[in-house]
Amino acid sequence: MGTISNVGKAARAEGYRIGDRVVGMSRSGGGNGYYAKFNTSNVAPIISTAIDAADAVCLVDVYMTAYQALRIGKKDGTPLTEANVLITDGWSPVGQAAVALAKLEGANVYVTTTESRHDEYMKTLDVKCLPLNPSKWLPKLKGKMDVVIDNTCFDTYDSSWKALNPNGVLICTGMTSIYSFKDHIGGAGCGGCDALGDFRDYHAKWATMKARYMMSQTKYLDLYESLQKEPKKYQQELKYLCHLVESGALKPKISERVNIEEVPDAQRYLETGKANGTIVCLP
Repeated sequence: MGTISNVGKAARAEGYRIGDRVVGMSRSGGGNGYYAKFNTSNVAPIISTAIDAADAVCLVDVYMTAYQALRIGKKDGTPLTEANVLITDGWSPVGQAAVALAKLEGANVYVTTTESRHDEYMKTLDVKCLPLNPSKWLPKLKGKMDVVIDNTCFDTYDSSWKALNPNGVLICTGMTSIYSFKDHIGGAGCGGCDALGDFRDYHAKWATMKARYMMSQTKYLDLYESLQKEPKKYQQELKYLCHLVESGALKPKISERVNIEEVPDAQRYLETGKANGTIVCLP
């Protein structure tokens, strides 16, 4: 998130000017630098001058992921009023963003969490808390959910798919918990597999392929791909999220603001799964 310091011919032709406030996404890194170079296909303008830079960073990635997941889960754009929505790992940044956006539409929200202290906080958000382990929550929710947003992929999405009702939709957003929460459930990780590569990498690739091509009632969400394929739609949705923040309807959840020297410590803390919100690096 920042202001443009220099533009190439293609960017200038698209209307970008030095001093414009923009956000950029890149899979090759660079976001923690004081300067970063982006192709215009990876950039979206921030029209509002009232949005705090740290809030904007949260909107670009975390809240946009949650927003698009909920949008994909809707039937013909119908609001989620009274819909049953399950969000796995509701404590995570994307999980909390999805909770906030789903509650704005009047959904009945269920979340899975890792620790009792997380439960206490999540209950203040008016959601129903369940254990992280699918074997403990699936018997209660099987066949009842209208929308499931899976942030964890403990069992290659099987339990989340079984929670759907006949018309429900499963949205798979990533495999964070394969790496972060393997101690909470058997089979998610594989100790001693280094000789053959990290088993979790193979698990993640298989789960992604399965969700993309093999599962019914299932959509795999890749935010970077959505920006690449439909940049104008992404920009309009970002404007809407900015409007929600400006109106006071939405407040991005920030755990910590750190400087660039503190990034290694922040990364280690983030990987514990204990950060309550997004950690934002300020140059």
